[in-house]
Amino acid sequence: MKKKLRKKQPLSKRKVSRFNHQISKKRTLNLGLGPKFVNSIIIGLNENDDIHVKKIVEGLDEYDLARLIEVLDIHHRMKLVKILGDKIDPAVFPELNEVVQEQVLDSLNENQIVKIVNELDSDEAVEILENMDYKEQEQIINQLDPQLKYQVKSSLNYPEDSAGRIMSRDFVSIPDDWTVKEAKQYLLTNNELPDDFYTIFLVDKKTLKPTGEIALDKLLRAKADEKLNTVMDGEIVPIDVYTDREEIAHMFRKYGWMSAMVVDNKGHLIGVINIDDVVEIVHEETNEDIMRLTGNEGNDVYRSVFSIFKSRSIWLITNLFATLIAASVVDGFRDIIAQLSILAVLMPIVASMGGTTGQQTLAVVVRSLATKEINSRNTWRMIGKEFLVGLCNGLLFAVMIGIAVYLWFPQQKTMSYIIALAMLCNLTIAGLIGILIPLTLNRLKIDPAIASGVFLIACTDSGGYFIFLGLAKLLLF
Repeated sequence: MKKKLRKKQPLSKRKVSRFNHQISKKRTLNLGLGPKFVNSIIIGLNENDDIHVKKIVEGLDEYDLARLIEVLDIHHRMKLVKILGDKIDPAVFPELNEVVQEQVLDSLNENQIVKIVNELDSDEAVEILENMDYKEQEQIINQLDPQLKYQVKSSLNYPEDSAGRIMSRDFVSIPDDWTVKEAKQYLLTNNELPDDFYTIFLVDKKTLKPTGEIALDKLLRAKADEKLNTVMDGEIVPIDVYTDREEIAHMFRKYGWMSAMVVDNKGHLIGVINIDDVVEIVHEETNEDIMRLTGNEGNDVYRSVFSIFKSRSIWLITNLFATLIAASVVDGFRDIIAQLSILAVLMPIVASMGGTTGQQTLAVVVRSLATKEINSRNTWRMIGKEFLVGLCNGLLFAVMIGIAVYLWFPQQKTMSYIIALAMLCNLTIAGLIGILIPLTLNRLKIDPAIASGVFLIACTDSGGYFIFLGLAKLLLF
């Protein structure tokens, strides 16, 4: 399908401000907000100089204020929030890190939270409410303005990572059989339109299904008596409301979109997803995959010691079982290790090289799965390629380690051949395992970033020990 570049769909003033902020001179301040700036805030907080603190932060927009709140320790953070009180722009809260956001909201009463949420767009309101427990969430939602209440409840009914959760319901849609004059009149007289919008969505009057879109600049230049369906851009690819957000990011990248329509199971237009939402998705998914590959749940900068300990210990316990499997393999060869101690010196080399080789392949494959670069058409080609890469690495390092062991232990010449052959086998197998494990987990609908590392360690360590010690027992004893 031909790539199509769309103009950005309606954004709120807060989102427009966010984009403008990226090119403003004030951005230079956001490089850590500057140590002098932060220190002046901390001094003011320590001296209980509320007027001084308010004056300093008065010029910050929502993005910089969110970064300031995050960079402070929890004591100063809560003190700053208390001083600013209701003066904090509600747009600050969606910009906060999830952990910090929860801490700040916990310090506010229910009425304050309702007031904040009422000032946000529906997608931003959902972003805040979805992190609350069900009871608290319901109490807040029941006090929202009727329209926002309906939008939020509808969005929260969709799966967490679906288009329904991240879409915005603030957009402009009109029948495609209207004339340009009718459309202009509607835009001039309707007081319920979003604060800012740049594209108008066109729908069929009878079915309410999207038929196209028209940019405001094109509408302004069109003749008054022209029908919208004759001047609209009709090349559209609606996104189903249940589409996973990773797939959405892939579609934006594939088609070069700036925005996309979201439709329900009947094909009715119910929301839009903008490029700023997709940038956030890509950022979050990338961080999430990196964290999961290393056994972390999220950004540890803002989490408590116990929370970090709990998430990391679960991963370490799982790894402990993997290493116990490797230890049991070694235990099976304890008799030959006791007779030839050189085996204990050399065997970690084979296992470590296998693990490193597997991790390299694993990182590439997990990324390729996330970006949809691996599919049914090229899977076997990728498997063959990784096998050959592992084989080439195995040959190279087999020669290198063989020569090194030959010079290191000249009295044990046979050992150089054994470790070279073990290195060749383990690195070749590690390359295969590094691609087969994430592919298998992906086929089973399990996130490869979560569990691949554990299986890889178990296979490369156990396999490396077994191959090396097995060859030694076969050729030396």
